[in-house]
Amino acid sequence: MTMNRSGALPAREALQKLVMDEDLQRLEDLLAEFNLFDVLKIERREPQHSALLAWLLDPRGSHGLRDYFLRRFLSLAAAEAHDRQIADVTPLDVDGWNLGSVEVATERHNIDILVVDEQDALVCFVENKIGSGEHSGQLSKYLEIISREYEDLTPLPVFLTPEGLEPESEIDASRYVPLDYGKLAALIERTLTTRGSTISASVAAFLEQYARTLRRHVLNTADNVEELALQIYNNHRDAIDLIINARPAAEAMGWDLLDSTVESFLPLLQPDFHSKWYHRFFAPGLEDVPELQQGSGWTESGRVILFELKYKSRRFNLIVGPGPEETRQRLYHLAQKDNGVPGVAMRKTTSLSKSFHTVYSKLLLAPDGGDLPDYGKGKPQVENAVASFFRNDYWPLVNSIRAEFGLPRNPETPPGTT
Repeated sequence: MTMNRSGALPAREALQKLVMDEDLQRLEDLLAEFNLFDVLKIERREPQHSALLAWLLDPRGSHGLRDYFLRRFLSLAAAEAHDRQIADVTPLDVDGWNLGSVEVATERHNIDILVVDEQDALVCFVENKIGSGEHSGQLSKYLEIISREYEDLTPLPVFLTPEGLEPESEIDASRYVPLDYGKLAALIERTLTTRGSTISASVAAFLEQYARTLRRHVLNTADNVEELALQIYNNHRDAIDLIINARPAAEAMGWDLLDSTVESFLPLLQPDFHSKWYHRFFAPGLEDVPELQQGSGWTESGRVILFELKYKSRRFNLIVGPGPEETRQRLYHLAQKDNGVPGVAMRKTTSLSKSFHTVYSKLLLAPDGGDLPDYGKGKPQVENAVASFFRNDYWPLVNSIRAEFGLPRNPETPPGTT
């Protein structure tokens, strides 16, 4: 077998060896395995995780586990609470409870999960955090609500996070049981082992998918997919690196088309800043607006508002960047008005982003179902979209912004254009 000077296989031989590897087929089969959470793209969405956990904790849930999961979850929390002297309840207490009148709710009093057991005088409530942090004072607020609404019940507060973090404040840390998603995943897997034969095949498959989702997406734990992928990469590093390096080159060819199409309308727009992922332009017709030249922290030119060609999303945006808050607010509210920019579909949002805010966006090339679009076939679509922008949206945007800051229409505005 011929090697090159660096000891690596020639490109064609390396790729052929990769294609013939049976481990690659195994990896493809694993990646093709159906997982509802991947399909719905809810792997890290807190409300969906809270709803699923509440379903498992409900003895009357359609899972068929009755109170098995609830009792094990409460025992887990009680053990930690007893060790930390947070609540006067132990796993032995939980084992003796009836749990026949438990009520499980989500988002009651804005609490993620609430488990109320009047008969056994317990109220367990769970604050679930996956991708977000604590809001100011929310944990103390929930305790106050529980103490007021369920004053005769023993509170068992749980703070559920991927890492098992304690609450930020010392007082909350002394009153909440920290629980990590690793223990939750282990509890689900234990449930499948001990009760899998007593529940329906569909519920068992669903819980298997959920446990796998927790391991892979919430806990970032290497599973058989990651381990196999690493093994294949180690065995075929040259071929895989060749494939990885080929993708940016293919993408860049398409990005050149986006650039050249927009630049064909110079001097209506002029380059401001160019990076690997985007190209920003300024409108000369806004250069005499003093308020728009006081930006900071994102472009050396000091401009507050710029047009941005975003390569990966294939969109042409109008971005309000960092700058004086009053100026940013005026640009934001202009975009929110029903007729703030006549004839132009502005991007409506509920609030102004702190740093970078998109007030206008136009898709230049729609996705065709593939990961990497065919820019050759899409060239007419890109050219038509850019031409439509300059024909219909450019001057209304420029002149509406000028009017917002008390300036007349740009003298270069073509006749019959807003």
